[in-house]
Amino acid sequence: MWDLTHGKLLRTITDAHPPGSAVLHIKFTDDLTIAVCSDSGGSVFELEFKRLIGVRTCESKCLFSGSRGEVCDIEPLHMNYTIKDHPMKDVMILAMATLSKVLIVTLRPQLKVMFTYPLKGDSSTLPLLAWQFVVIQVSEQDRVIDPVLAFARESTMHFYQVICNSLEDIKFSSLQKMELPYKLLNFMWLNARSIVILDSTERIHVVDVRSEEELEVLDIAEVQLVYGSSYFKSLATGGNVSKALAYAGENACYQSMSSFSGQLFFLGTKSIHVMNLRTWEERIDILLKQRQYKDALTMGLSFYNNKAKAVLGLKGGPQTRKDVVAEKMLQVLYEYVDRAMTSDCPEKGKIEELIEYYQVGIVLSYDSWHVS
Repeated sequence: MWDLTHGKLLRTITDAHPPGSAVLHIKFTDDLTIAVCSDSGGSVFELEFKRLIGVRTCESKCLFSGSRGEVCDIEPLHMNYTIKDHPMKDVMILAMATLSKVLIVTLRPQLKVMFTYPLKGDSSTLPLLAWQFVVIQVSEQDRVIDPVLAFARESTMHFYQVICNSLEDIKFSSLQKMELPYKLLNFMWLNARSIVILDSTERIHVVDVRSEEELEVLDIAEVQLVYGSSYFKSLATGGNVSKALAYAGENACYQSMSSFSGQLFFLGTKSIHVMNLRTWEERIDILLKQRQYKDALTMGLSFYNNKAKAVLGLKGGPQTRKDVVAEKMLQVLYEYVDRAMTSDCPEKGKIEELIEYYQVGIVLSYDSWHVS
């Protein structure tokens, strides 16, 4: 363990898990004295860091034995600190996935299995997990912000909401099931509405979760992703793993893709690549640079009416967002009308063509002006 601020080695842990197996995952919880790790034997361990009289120690406790099914992925839930007094603020939750099922357990206040779900898929595919806090409409007037676990294997994704009424009353509700026409290697939430999926041909798909609409596809083969196959085969420690885990691990790239604040990070063999979705305003500006004023105004209307997908950078309440979009649309409209009356206006032709040109332009301008 390192102090990255000062570049200081804090402790070396030699007994966190049994020898002869490789570490596959290690992740901190919200309690920075507690982390969880999993190894190529399929077991999961809780690591508790302590400091007594200046001596740093680490105590390891087995949470799940690989003899009951090899855990391939783990994901602790990190509470969103912007949500004050959330019912789950005192609950520490960990999601785990084997090749055959998903388990959710509470680590604090007590270790307890809360949820299980069977997983099916091709033997060459690994299970995937990701948490996200999502605004969920429970009635016409009421909304809640609850954690949602997305989990997947092969071509099927599931979304489950965690409903916490009290520490003793935690339930799980199915929100959605998504069938995709390709095999998944990894996926990440971009925000509460959008996910990015990496498929087996190393293409990323930006998908709107609620509508399941695919917004964009990009080939990232040139990134040359790093795969963690050698760890799943435990090559450095003698290859003492099951055939099932070694076979599925051929496509392991859990640590090669990450997301933070709407940005995507990809670990390549020679470099790290950073990608991000354009903000709502940048999407309009791109169309303006291409002089596609009608498309820019149409897109602005979709933002104004809250019908656009994968919207980034538009913050505030409903009326605040409308006011911001209306101001931008007014700028676009002035530029559009100016060009429509000058450089884009037909210089010659039949009067019918001129009438038709202005009719189309006036209708579009009127709709946009009415909003602005």
